[in-house]
Amino acid sequence: MQRHIVWLCVVLVFGSVTMPLLAQDDSTCQVRVATGRKGKGFSRLYSDMRRVCGSQVQLCEVETEGGLQNSVALSANKADIGFVQLDTLHTMKESDENTAELQAILPAHANLLHILVRRAGYTVTGERSLATLWQREEKTVVVSKLSELKGLPVAFVGSAQLLGRMLDRQLGLGLQFSDVLSDEQALSALKTGDVAAIFTMNGWPSPTVDALARDSGIGLAAFDLPVQTPYQLVRKNYAKLGYFNLPFLAAPNLLVTRPFKLDGVRGGYVAKLQRCIVDHLGDLQEGAFEPAWKEIKHPEDAYGWARFGQGSTSARE
Repeated sequence: MQRHIVWLCVVLVFGSVTMPLLAQDDSTCQVRVATGRKGKGFSRLYSDMRRVCGSQVQLCEVETEGGLQNSVALSANKADIGFVQLDTLHTMKESDENTAELQAILPAHANLLHILVRRAGYTVTGERSLATLWQREEKTVVVSKLSELKGLPVAFVGSAQLLGRMLDRQLGLGLQFSDVLSDEQALSALKTGDVAAIFTMNGWPSPTVDALARDSGIGLAAFDLPVQTPYQLVRKNYAKLGYFNLPFLAAPNLLVTRPFKLDGVRGGYVAKLQRCIVDHLGDLQEGAFEPAWKEIKHPEDAYGWARFGQGSTSARE
């Protein structure tokens, strides 16, 4: 089953996710960084890295749909380093030797599973028998927590396509899957009532959620089911939408690199970038940068994954 899920998600990345990888002019690029959609979570961290370390290492951004596609971009040598969720790495390494060889530069913030729902509820249409006739019947299901989504259609974005299938298998949710390219497409499907919810992975605060008005009719559902490692349950606020102390499933991220030789040209650039980020981590955490940097408590932590610069070349075990 695990291997089936891995191959299904590889198909999703290469098949349904048809948006090309977009890179800046790399004529002077020394390190290509796989991020996500321009102006969102990982892309904002890249901008911070470039502001702080761009004078030491010439960086260029490879825009993708997020961590799942980042892992594929790294495997296919379309990027040199990139942000990937830890669970995605562990799952994809089972079928991809190149993913297993990736090495951690440093830990990053956690991505939270944001479950977006319609405040007015989702309309379920069915039929019931009335004597010898069948009568159309509708009922509205108001969703405020994950467990209330059992059996309902959900739109999955990016890394949530993989995570959603694993949760569905582990928790027996019986979800109906609809994989989409972006948060914008998912929101369109939610607003028209085609799906009951959206699963999307973002750091806190999520730009997608922050952009929602309180009268948009869109709300958030709590994660109310058991949590297994490497995930954690965290509580966050979205005061603009009226949510306080709401529980989210959190998945740690890593900034990873292809296994370059330390004495090689590209490995030297990556090592210089690694040192620069660590040396300036205090500035990134205290200055006018993304709040996600403050989640990095121990920059040497790789969550058991092989770490760049320490001689290990594989994360197979």
